[in-house]
Amino acid sequence: MKNKRIGLVTWLGSGNFGTTLQAFALNEKLKSLGFDVLFFTPYNSKTFVKRILSFFGYPILRNRAFYKKVCPNNGDKLYDFIHGNFKIVSPVFKSDFIRLVNSTDVFISGSDQIWNVRHKYDSFMFLDFAGEKKRVAYASSIGISSIPEEYRNDMKRLLLKFANIGVREKVAVDVLSELTGRNDIVQVLDPTFLLRPDDWKNIADSVYYEFELPKKYILCYLIGNNDDYVRQIKDVREKTNIQDIVIIPSAETPNLNVDGAILYPYAGPREFVDLISKATFVCTDSFHATALSINMSKDFVEFIRFRDSDGNSQNSRIYDVLNHYHLGNRIYNAAGGDWHGCIDYVKVQEILEADRISSENYLMTSIED
Repeated sequence: MKNKRIGLVTWLGSGNFGTTLQAFALNEKLKSLGFDVLFFTPYNSKTFVKRILSFFGYPILRNRAFYKKVCPNNGDKLYDFIHGNFKIVSPVFKSDFIRLVNSTDVFISGSDQIWNVRHKYDSFMFLDFAGEKKRVAYASSIGISSIPEEYRNDMKRLLLKFANIGVREKVAVDVLSELTGRNDIVQVLDPTFLLRPDDWKNIADSVYYEFELPKKYILCYLIGNNDDYVRQIKDVREKTNIQDIVIIPSAETPNLNVDGAILYPYAGPREFVDLISKATFVCTDSFHATALSINMSKDFVEFIRFRDSDGNSQNSRIYDVLNHYHLGNRIYNAAGGDWHGCIDYVKVQEILEADRISSENYLMTSIED
């Protein structure tokens, strides 16, 4: 009996490391379970010209150029990582797309905020093209606490076609259960948690740094454009007594700098993971940098990117993961607290391993049943 073919749909290829790594993790987990995984992109008839020009190597040059435009410093590393790990299908003709859909057994909408309609409503991310094929959601995130009225009917119609829905945040269970009237929506782990620490360390074997990595350092990866971050980083340096700082500038905040810090804009996905793995302490406001820090048992502090009163706030996903692992005290507080102390990861890892087993079971059962 042939292995089932999985059609995976999620975000991929942005300058955000978390977006790439969550897609990588789910892709790797599905392959390790024995499935043939294809990464689906929308059918686009405009690519017909590219097929003709492919005789001249145009698509490869165009793709690499695109990544280098999005990420001028590390586009080559991002391109090589994505095209070295994913089987990406980009049909030129509609007939090709239909043939691929028909030859795929199960479609999975992956993780990240692909269902955050305040950011962008894309029916492709709700698997609107899948026909009568089985649909499964794994850790799909809405990123918000309510669904705007103009999207409710379309979302409900598409979500009712899913055989199984697993979402990333607890708030999404409540919101989507109310929207659809379903009582079978469950919370599952972000895909990055499905890979164990050794899995992540293995992908960083081939890293190369253009500078000497300090023996002890604070790693900073911050997405939000917050004027307080520099002051907060200096406070972390003072409280932890770790002088060396390595900053990975994010695509969203490329100009963050602290006196005496090492700026490393050339990090690709592998370097990003490796720098977290080797850090003494991590400062971040990124969900996935937080998730990787927890997964690899790193001491960290959480900077809060949004005001809670902001209608576009994504803080709920941070609070959710911190509270679940009893790490709510890791939120930065200038007035004090024990956010800079060492974390006892024994209990955290026990909870995580139980979550991992449960989420793996959900994924396997959803596909096979």
